[in-house]
Amino acid sequence: MRLHLVRHAAVTARPGIPPKRWHLSSEGRAGALALSEDPCWPDVTLVYTSPEPKAVATAQRVAAPHKLAIAIERDLREIDGRAWTSGEYRTVVQRYLAGETVEGWEPRPAALDRMRAAIDAIAMRHSNEDVAVVSHGLVLTLWLTELLSLDAVGTFDLWSRTRFPDLAIVDLSTRQVERDFGAR
Repeated sequence: MRLHLVRHAAVTARPGIPPKRWHLSSEGRAGALALSEDPCWPDVTLVYTSPEPKAVATAQRVAAPHKLAIAIERDLREIDGRAWTSGEYRTVVQRYLAGETVEGWEPRPAALDRMRAAIDAIAMRHSNEDVAVVSHGLVLTLWLTELLSLDAVGTFDLWSRTRFPDLAIVDLSTRQVERDFGAR
C-alpha cells in the first residue's frame, strides 16, 4: 500500500478567524488543480481529508478530475488550539516541533498519537490499495518525523520545505518514502 500525503494548498490568512476555518486563496485553488495533474493519481482509489475547509477544498480539486471519492476523517485535522501568531509563527513552530510546550496548542505527543491512529486505521481499511490523505503541515511533519526518525533540526527542515500544496508518497509495507515533500 502506498500512501499519498498531501499538504493542503495555499490559504487566505485571516488573523481574526481561527486557522481551522480558513479557505483556499485563488493561488491555492490553482495550485490544487495543478497538483491534480501529477501522474501519481491513477493508482489512488480514495482520498481522505481533514474536515478543515482548506483541506476539503484541496481534496475536491485533486479528486474531481480522477472521479475519486472523498472521505472526511476528523483526526487528520491540524494541531488543535493553534492560533495565528503573525511574524513569529516560524519560531513558535520550531519550538513546538522540537518538543517544547506551546501554550494553547495541542500537546505534540497527543497530536502525533491522533495522526498515527488515523493513518493506521486508514492503512488497515485499505491494505491493498493506494489512498491519499489531505492534511496539514504540522501533523504531517510529526507523522513523517516519527517514520524517518528525524531529530529537531531535520523535523523543522521537513516542515520548512513543505509547500502549499505538496505531495509525498510513502510505501507503508516497507515504511520508505518514495517521494518526499518538495520533490516536484
